[in-house]
Amino acid sequence: MKGILVSRLGTSDVLEYKDLPEPVPEAGQVLIEVRGASVNFADIKARSGGYHLAKKPPFIPGLDIAGVVLEVGKDVKRIRQGDHVIAFPASGSYAEKAVANQALTFVVPRRLDLVKAAAAALVTGTVTHMLKHIARLEKQESLLVHTAAGGVGSTALQVARALGLTEVYGSVGSPWKEEHARKMGAVGVVDYTSATYGDDIMRLTDGRGVDVILNPLGGATVERDLECLAPFGRLITFGELVDGPSTIPQGELYKGNRSIHGSSFGHYRKNRPGAVRETMATVIDLLVNDKIEVFIDTCFPLQQAPQAQQKLEDRKALGKVVLVPEAFYKGKS
Repeated sequence: MKGILVSRLGTSDVLEYKDLPEPVPEAGQVLIEVRGASVNFADIKARSGGYHLAKKPPFIPGLDIAGVVLEVGKDVKRIRQGDHVIAFPASGSYAEKAVANQALTFVVPRRLDLVKAAAAALVTGTVTHMLKHIARLEKQESLLVHTAAGGVGSTALQVARALGLTEVYGSVGSPWKEEHARKMGAVGVVDYTSATYGDDIMRLTDGRGVDVILNPLGGATVERDLECLAPFGRLITFGELVDGPSTIPQGELYKGNRSIHGSSFGHYRKNRPGAVRETMATVIDLLVNDKIEVFIDTCFPLQQAPQAQQKLEDRKALGKVVLVPEAFYKGKS
């Protein structure tokens, strides 16, 4: 089969498109024909040596796919050959075929477009897990989503709306992304590259601040977030897109009963896969019943994985970037 291999760490040019051995499902696993593979910032971190759950080279990158089950291994009970699924494969996702553990493979209705399902699997699972199970967000509360025009951010805005929130704000790093964030559901948008965005959020909320913040940026933004986090508010950190250390003024936490939570959906999938099932049931419901719009910026053929990752790394994508094996690409864009 064809696939992408990372033989050494580095920039996007280390992604090699080549013939690879076809994976074989072990007991409790399924073999999947990949119809779409999502491109995520975690893939870029893994390729460059900065992702905490990455394998050592050589490895096939990628975290999530959608496709069709070709074969089931021994002891697989609830998945059959021919099922359409979304999955978090054990073998990597940038390939024509992948194997995944039964516990991390989820059957979806055949009417669900598999490329859209691939685009949505990880990001929707990530934000649903954070909002429902980490932040325990309530309908009357307010939310700030950083990087609100990207794949995770634009999905978070929509999931929050689907959960019943009305006061949802977004931050972007470039003015041209503001319109997209508003289209995805933000009632107000600030610039996270500005040192005063905390003041901007306080103005938008009439001095109340926001109850929950989703922050994939890290760095100095963590301290700035505490400036606009309401009493009893929860700051959820789930990435380090911005270089530099984070300074946490403890007084801002205990004086207002504020809290900071770390969240890694990948860590949950690895260590508590059973806990992921409830989250993914919500994800499938959101997708099947059109409660969120899956916004795909670009589909690239699998062999153009370097260009796909570079577009994401350069912050030029609105929404998701997806890789599609050549047999199913058919001019998607």
